[in-house]
Order: sequence, then C-alpha cells, then structure tokens
Amino acid sequence: MYGLDRACIYIDVQTDILYVRERVKIIFPHSFSESLSNHTNNYKIDKKNINYIKLEEKKIKRLTTIKIDFSYPRFFDDDNIYPLSNETKKIIVENNLIKLINSLIDYEITAEAVRYEYLEFTTQEVVGNFYKFHNIVSYFFKALTRKYDDLDKVQYYNFNQNENKFYTTGFSFQPMSGWKIKLYSKGHENNKKNARKVKGAILRLEHRLTKKIIKNYFEFNSIKYITIENIKDCIQNTISQTLGQILIDEVEKSVEVLKEKFINFRCQDLDSLVRDNLEWIFDYKILDDIVTSSSTKCYRQIVFYRSKIKDILNHSQQRASPQRDFFSNIERLELFFANLILFNCKVKCDTKKHLAFFCKK
Repeated sequence: MYGLDRACIYIDVQTDILYVRERVKIIFPHSFSESLSNHTNNYKIDKKNINYIKLEEKKIKRLTTIKIDFSYPRFFDDDNIYPLSNETKKIIVENNLIKLINSLIDYEITAEAVRYEYLEFTTQEVVGNFYKFHNIVSYFFKALTRKYDDLDKVQYYNFNQNENKFYTTGFSFQPMSGWKIKLYSKGHENNKKNARKVKGAILRLEHRLTKKIIKNYFEFNSIKYITIENIKDCIQNTISQTLGQILIDEVEKSVEVLKEKFINFRCQDLDSLVRDNLEWIFDYKILDDIVTSSSTKCYRQIVFYRSKIKDILNHSQQRASPQRDFFSNIERLELFFANLILFNCKVKCDTKKHLAFFCKK
C-alpha cells in the first residue's frame, strides 16, 4: 500500500498580515498563537486534519506567506493509520485547503498558485511480528550509514517487560538535505496515543521530500499538477533503485565477511563462530550455503554442521535482545523490496544457486 500522509503547502498572498491574523483568530478561536518574531506567527490548530498555520510577512515585497501543515488521511478519518491513496480524495482535501486560504485573505486564489513546502510519501505493509524484521531494519540502517554521511539519524527501540527484552521499532535517517527516510512500526506509534488500536504490526516507510527535492524531480511543485501516482512513479524510478542497490550491497558484504570467517573452521569452533558472527548472519540459508559450499568434509559431516548451525541460531534468537529472527529473511527481503522500497527484485538462496538477486528497472 502506498499514498500520502502529512504535508505542508504555502502561498504568497497580497493581503496584509494583520488582516490574515484576525481571520485566523475568527475561524480558529481556540488556536494557540506562538509569535516567532514581529513578522512571523505560528498558530497551532489541531482541528480535524490541520496541524498548524504559519504566517510570514515579507515587507519589501508587501506579501504575506501562508503555510498550512496538514494531514491528508485525517481529513476522512480520526487517525493516519492508512495513507491517502485515492486521487479523487487528494483533490477533495486540497480543494478544502484552497477554500480555507480564500477565507483568510481578501481575494480568491486557485490551486495552481499553491505549492508544496514538503510532502510525506508512504509505503506500508501489514506484517506478523515486527521483531521478525529486525535483520532487515538493521541491515537497511547499516546500508544507509555506509552510503551517506548521516545528517540526522535516530534508531528506535522498545522494551517488552513480559519477555524482558528490547525490540527494534525502526529508525529515521536523512541521507541528504531535503530528503528524510523514516522506517518504523506504525502500529506501535498509533497504539500509544490513539483510541483505535491496531492488531498486528504495520511496517511503514516514509519519504519526507522538501520543495527543493520536489522541484528537482518534477520541475515544479504546484499541488494541482502532482498526483499520487506521479510521486510513486518518480520514487520508484529514482530513489527506489538507489535504496534497493545499497541494501543488496550490504547483504552481499555480510556474505563475504562470513566466507572469510568460516574458512577451514574446526567442528569444535562452530558454536563460538556462529555466536560471534550473529551480526553478519542475515539468514540461515546464507550461512547454510557457505558452510555446504566451502567445506571439504564428507556429506554426512556437512549435514551435521547444517543441523548444528540451525540449532545454534534457534537457541540464539530465543535469548537475543533486541529480538530477532534468523529464518525466512530471504522471503521477507523480497516482500520488503516489492512493497516497501518499490524495487522490483526477486531474491533466491540455496546450496545450488547460492544467493542471487534478480532485479528489473
């Protein structure tokens, strides 16, 4: 599933800021006003889908900039569990914003004149237990850190009191100015502060794109001419390709590390070798293939190694904190590529064909 979540629009109007201030107070009498300076006001609205309205006076040009921060899905629902994916509903939300702007000024404007300050494009998938995606979340974070200088990164964790363990709930990362990524458990976030609770886990990936990035990709940033499908296609053809490749590179790097670690290993060292290199083991199938392919022992001995590795990983994940799963991550990665990153790539791993990625543009 993909669509729009939060956004901010702006427009320069030829109406005096004093007039606009009074109109805001009349329309939103319970709004909280924060004066950032003599020429700037920030009104916290928190009514329906409007978060805040910001006014900036441009004295030289005799203009007033109006910025409205809002939620697309909360125009129709009480929460934003699901992003807005319907083009007709997008237009309805934006027409309502145009109506609001026209009620704040002393003449009428149209949608062509309204621009995006930023928008959040979201992909998400309902999954089983969020902790089972720990390895993918972890590898994705490492891949981004290896590729980009971190301008602003935060990792999120929570604590399960019943199991006495931590578990990953996501991260935020800013690869470059104007583009920020947030991968997290939408269910955990929603259930903390909303009456409508989510059963099961929702894995969500958000792209926050500012006007600089939007202009680079679309050559303009008018809300009227940018559709949800435009945004999806643009991200799929540009950002998705980059993200997919750096995640592939990270998984392949871990394979090379494991190959070096498990060269000519001794049977008595297998237990400690596996436990010491858990951070590099993306999936049991990968290590199973490496040991099977590189060992010079007889078939019976190799079967014993494979069984022992499976037992060690099962035992390790039962005790691990943060919680994780070393099995079925190949299948989860394929789902993550297709439904979260929007990257067309099949992933296979076995002892005959080894680890292989089959990607299409």
